[in-house]
Amino acid sequence: MLISKVGLREEVVEFANTVKDFCEREFKDTLEWDQQEYMPPELWKKMGDIGLTGMMLDSDLGGLGDDLLTSVVIHEEMSVYSPAIAMTLGAHAILAGNVINRAGNKQQKEKYIPPIAAGDKVAAICITEPEIGSDAAHPRTRAIKKGDKYILKGSKIFITNGPVADIFVVYARTSDDPKRGVSAFIVEKNFGNIAIEKMHKMGMRASPTGFVTFNDTEVPEENLLREEGEGLHIMMEGLDVERIGLSGSNLGMIKGSLDIASNYAKERIQFNQPIINYQLIQEKLGYMLSQLELNRLYLYQLAEVWRKNPGSRKLRAATALVKMTSAQAAVKSAEEAIQILGGYGYTTDYRVQMYWRDAKLYDIGAGTTEMMKILLSRRIEDGFSDL
Repeated sequence: MLISKVGLREEVVEFANTVKDFCEREFKDTLEWDQQEYMPPELWKKMGDIGLTGMMLDSDLGGLGDDLLTSVVIHEEMSVYSPAIAMTLGAHAILAGNVINRAGNKQQKEKYIPPIAAGDKVAAICITEPEIGSDAAHPRTRAIKKGDKYILKGSKIFITNGPVADIFVVYARTSDDPKRGVSAFIVEKNFGNIAIEKMHKMGMRASPTGFVTFNDTEVPEENLLREEGEGLHIMMEGLDVERIGLSGSNLGMIKGSLDIASNYAKERIQFNQPIINYQLIQEKLGYMLSQLELNRLYLYQLAEVWRKNPGSRKLRAATALVKMTSAQAAVKSAEEAIQILGGYGYTTDYRVQMYWRDAKLYDIGAGTTEMMKILLSRRIEDGFSDL
């Protein structure tokens, strides 16, 4: 018997089943959403009603609490049906909402967390810029203090939820200090002087992505998160949580690929027998199953360790490792599933082609696989002194 789900806390299992039931009921048209680059706006309210929009947000403000494992299984179950909607949800709650939840003061949290947790307001995080990707510590977007306001000027790109967001968490340069020059701000769309252009993508097509430009946008000083110069620290904390939570989507895509490919292989007859009888097909299915089990075991354990040691820098290499390995496995599993289905896998009638396109983003976003390898090599250079 496989052991990855043995011993999971009962409340986590129950919520995973709730998410699965929700997706089976509400996510029947995901292939059409993918083709049309469309996410039904009414999904926000529906997801909010069962608490999905409140993951990693304080329970006393309407959220689910900061149980990272629950967030992982939400992404896993939802990504079997729509990795794009799962990513949109994660960007809303984990990338943006959780940053405010962790770094915000009492007034900021009381103002912004309840509508984010309920799904009444959509949130997005703005880090990447047209010329700044992996080197996120040196943004060109500036925030200049003038009286009791900051004047925000610059552009951000590849912003998940950008076209539909009401609230942005924006990282901008407030000084030229190489270590403490970046600050984080809560920016409302209605502050004005914000231009948004929808972007079109190869995958994750049901998730709205945008190019966001701030043209001298006035941001009240009370919307500064923590203090000036704290932005980089806030960002790194957020990326660790993101890499763990959103890696659950990779599990969902591996599982979806395995389910579709194995069912097809049992039914597809070639040379008078089901193709699942052929060893080359068995090898592909065995790869998917092994990657699902191994990545699940590691990711679930890491989420539980994080729960007991939130924000620990000692876990940074572990978050890089699981993000890298699960992303690569998701891409390869989808590719193998397409190969098993043959010509059918290349059509838009099956989700495997969608998984293939969607999974590739996690090879790039939240830190490229190459950057994850660099983080791991630095850990090797440190000599694992804390182990």
